[in-house]
Formats: sequence, C-alpha cells, structure tokens
Amino acid sequence: MSAFMEDEEEALYRSLREYSRVDAFLPVKIRELSMEELKTARSRMVVESVLTEHPELPDVEDEQLSACLHILNAKLDSIIRSLAFPADSHKEMDFKMVNISAGGLSLKSGEDFETDRPVEVRVMLPTAPLIIFYIYGHVVKCESSCEKYKVCIEFSDIDDDIREEIAKYVFHRQREVLRKKRYQRS
Repeated sequence: MSAFMEDEEEALYRSLREYSRVDAFLPVKIRELSMEELKTARSRMVVESVLTEHPELPDVEDEQLSACLHILNAKLDSIIRSLAFPADSHKEMDFKMVNISAGGLSLKSGEDFETDRPVEVRVMLPTAPLIIFYIYGHVVKCESSCEKYKVCIEFSDIDDDIREEIAKYVFHRQREVLRKKRYQRS
C-alpha cells in the first residue's frame, strides 16, 4: 500500500511542475543560508567577462605617458574581470548530474539538508560567455539514497531574467537530447 501511495505522490508532484526539466552535468554548489543572509540575498548573474567595445588607446608621443596609460588600462581590465567573475567562485563548484528547470533543481549530494531550509544555489550553465547564477530557494525534499541524499530545491527568489536564461538552456538541451535519440535510431 505504501508503494502505491509513493507512486501516487510522485505522479502528483510531477503534474504540479510548472516548467520543463532536463538532466545535465553542470558545475553546481549548494549551501544553507542563515536567516540573516536570507534577508539580503538577491538572485544574480555573474558573467565571466564583460563584453563591451572600447576604442583602442590613442598613440601618445610621450613614451612615459603612453606606458603609464597602458599600465592603467591593464589594471582597469584586471579590476573589471575580478568584479565580473570572482576568481574562486567557479573553483568551489563540483560537476554533478542535476535535473534542472526554471523552477528548481534536484541532485544527489553527500550533504544532508533540512526540509524548508533556505539555500543558495550557485550553478554555471554552458553558455558563451560563461555565467554563474546565484539563485535562492528552499529544500523541498531531502531523502537518503545509496550513501548520498537526493535533494530537491525550489527556487523562491529568482530574477525573471535568470528564470528565462535557465528556461532557454533547458529548451536547448531538450532539443539536443531529441536530436541524439533520432540519430541513434537512424
């Protein structure tokens, strides 16, 4: 009887999903938030590089002034890169198989998370340029599974632009999977 109840519960859960989902192998990091952090947490995107067009530095006759301008330009580029894509932000993420949608994600974790606990999800989608998404949500389900935990997270604080980027990625990935299936049948 309990197996039937679980199947019925799982079917109900699947029918309530608002967004399309896809399995993908992505760099991801999840961490629990304190209530203090939750008050100021805002979803955001961090881009690897700032793609803006800047005119070339003009040639300056004074060699010392020219050298100084090139040094300042290099320093500004370095500052912009470090602000746009903090050096260690991607190093802390591990590649994991996730099931992702614009509404949330699930994955297997070595860490046990409390249900309803607020979390920060840091995920990088394979886009150009690379973007790290910082998304906030809460743990919907966390159950033990083969020495790991299956963690399901619902995004509760997510910017519409981020939701749209994830939805585009999911759609693109679903098309990719369908093409591979068609190719394998041929």
